[in-house]
Amino acid sequence: MEQRLGKYRIIKTLGQGGEGSVYLAEDENLGRHVAVKRLREGEGESGERIREEAIFLRDLRHPMLPVVYELLCEDGWYLVMEYVEGVSLHNYIEKQGSVGEEQARLWAAALLDVLTYLHTRETPVIYRDLKPDNIMVCRGGSLKLVDFGAAGLRSFGEEGRARMAFSAGFAAPEQRGEDGRGIRADERSDLYAFGKTLYYMVTGTVFGTASGMMFPASYYNPLLSEELEEIIDRCIRKEPEARYQVAGEVMRDLTRKGGRGRRRRGREFVRHIEKQICLTDCFRL
Repeated sequence: MEQRLGKYRIIKTLGQGGEGSVYLAEDENLGRHVAVKRLREGEGESGERIREEAIFLRDLRHPMLPVVYELLCEDGWYLVMEYVEGVSLHNYIEKQGSVGEEQARLWAAALLDVLTYLHTRETPVIYRDLKPDNIMVCRGGSLKLVDFGAAGLRSFGEEGRARMAFSAGFAAPEQRGEDGRGIRADERSDLYAFGKTLYYMVTGTVFGTASGMMFPASYYNPLLSEELEEIIDRCIRKEPEARYQVAGEVMRDLTRKGGRGRRRRGREFVRHIEKQICLTDCFRL
């Protein structure tokens, strides 16, 4: 039986998660594909609160954000958005392998640009679920940040709530309630997830999940510059006060530190390989 939602014909399910289900649908009036997300209402959450947040998201305009077309209420709340074609960064890395530092810096700058846009709104938007699965690599290599189901307006914070949806491996400690100060998220939480995502880009590994070990990025990528590794390290510090405080600070270091230390580390890596080859030749003799 064909599923419909007003003028939208549901084609298939694109994904399901803790914040709701996402469907590919056709807008039969305009003849275009759209993404329709069924919003999951929290306990005691009013429709007015959902409406207020959705209207705010609808007004966001940035090249890396899908356009929000409308909010529907039909046996539940639905957000209708631009359908983004591409492959998730997670699937891209799984298939292609980790990216080089030059590409990683370009993508990191793009993510910082959209985070700056969100965080510096009159009412800041905290994305709260930055991870490779929510970043789409589009044709031509541009990125789109999708799935705003977990996003929240800073004025509607999560203080005092018993739980917050988060993604293991990328969510900041304060989102998981690990520091004993309650569940919360702010701009620094997004920067923590940004650091974890950047680590994944250049290593192909989720930091801290391999056998419980937490290796520096250079363990997997010896040619990585010390500067980029320092940026990642500062982003993912446990205490929010020890991290970068705003995205602009990360962008400053990302653009100012253009690879100093990369040549030195590169030479050390080459010498290490040459030494191993030399030792191997000696054993053969």
